[in-house]
Amino acid sequence: MNPLTNSEMARFQSCRRGWYISYYLRLRRIRDYASLPSVGNFYHHGLEVYYNTGETDVVDMVRYEADALINDNPDMAEQINKDAELAQIMLTGYFEWLEETGADEGLSVIGAEQAVEVGLGETGYRLRGKIDTRLERDADGAWLQLENKTVANLGDIPKYAQAAPQFLTYDLLAFLLAKEEKGRRTDGVIINMARRVKRTPRAKPPFYDRWEVRHSVEELRSHYRHVVGIGRQIEEVRHALDNGADHHTVCPPKVDRNHIWACPCAPLTPMMDDGSDWKSFVEDLYEEYNPWQRYEEEK
Repeated sequence: MNPLTNSEMARFQSCRRGWYISYYLRLRRIRDYASLPSVGNFYHHGLEVYYNTGETDVVDMVRYEADALINDNPDMAEQINKDAELAQIMLTGYFEWLEETGADEGLSVIGAEQAVEVGLGETGYRLRGKIDTRLERDADGAWLQLENKTVANLGDIPKYAQAAPQFLTYDLLAFLLAKEEKGRRTDGVIINMARRVKRTPRAKPPFYDRWEVRHSVEELRSHYRHVVGIGRQIEEVRHALDNGADHHTVCPPKVDRNHIWACPCAPLTPMMDDGSDWKSFVEDLYEEYNPWQRYEEEK
């Protein structure tokens, strides 16, 4: 049984055919720019290195990474350069914002991009996540989780953050881990937002902000049941496919306005339904991969 992750559960719920491609067949598109670092990826990696080492020269690191990507993907040079430049501007501004506001004062870093895993009681499932930055509050030793988000504006995420499955899942992980250490407590998730803007003279601040989300024990208990329920659905579908079930029956697509750019099955869905030889298309433009690798490798 594979550990449950927020990414797999989200994919399964958003489009079962997308889950079938990514997590059952374990396929991803080859040399699709969507699979290369974007603004968010560059920015996240910069913060990962900063919070793990304390070094702020990550801005130069982004340029180095971008040049290496361009060397391997020259046809995508313009987009890579554009994304890297914006990420560098955002990182520079973030460090200035930290110095001006003291937002990280009183917080000690446990680790950045840490994979954590915990058993879900007697269910047989294990919940796994990779936290952007795990923190400990100096005043009382409480655990906090910093989740970095690059956003178009600072107002959208707070509108739905309390009930967002990602934040509930990460808070549940921390809560269960804390239970294993007597006397330890957690105090929620800090959403660390940065606007995707170049901060030109015409751009209007603020460009950075944080939103704290705290879940009650009852909210976490409810989400625990949600996770177990989704896990059982995934295992039922996986078992059916293993035993020869038609993917059309157990993994139908769910197409909406976001599907074309957000789902791995988007270019395949018409061919999978109109009788085309979609498997030959897969051989040319997709490759096998391990969707859980990012949780397993140590950087």
